Amino acid sequence: MIRNPMPILLAADAPRVMTVPMVAAVLSSGSAPPARRTLFKWLREQQESQVLRPVTRGLYLNQLARPRPEVAEAAAHVRAGAIVSLQTVLGDAGVSNNYSDIVTCVIPIKAGIAPSSRPVRAERIEFRFHAMPVRLLNEEAGLMEDQRDLNVRYARATAENALLDWIYLGASPRTKISGPPLDLALDRLNLLWLKRLANAMDLRAALDEYLSRKKVFDRDPDVEANNAVQSV
Repeated sequence: MIRNPMPILLAADAPRVMTVPMVAAVLSSGSAPPARRTLFKWLREQQESQVLRPVTRGLYLNQLARPRPEVAEAAAHVRAGAIVSLQTVLGDAGVSNNYSDIVTCVIPIKAGIAPSSRPVRAERIEFRFHAMPVRLLNEEAGLMEDQRDLNVRYARATAENALLDWIYLGASPRTKISGPPLDLALDRLNLLWLKRLANAMDLRAALDEYLSRKKVFDRDPDVEANNAVQSV
């Protein structure tokens, strides 16, 4: 016998991202875990009925949770310590017009050891990871309310922090990612907040250099003409 998991999956505090062991615990009746065959049969049935959405092998989104989980919520389960940032955050905020279904993340380098940055692709989803020193991702880099979007239930950078992450990675010789483009809508960002974060992350010079190039770009007659057409 297995326990009816629906009250747990529908609860206000329902798990949003689930691993196979988490599913087994939900199905467990008393102290006895469900048989392996029973567990995976139930998983197949829930995928077919769209109760569970597979993300990667052994990782699922609970589609009954409200509000419905986003794929980005699974990032930290795909790579420990992952923080959703860069293009994903800036695209969602309307700062970048190059929105992509790819989930872009930063992950911390701790004790000089860089975690795997290999992308993970599964179920028509792709996660990309870029390693950064942990000092740029923890309390050393400023107030957490400046760094993290506190309106979501998972590790996600604010738009201001996402831009600074991108500036850092674009200038780092250890990564292949190019710096942020110049056609970003920076008027959607809080510039005072952005500069405060840049100071805390020791990236003020890099930010000022980017903003200087951005100012020259925006004054280009072709760019001004294009912006005028778009605003009509």
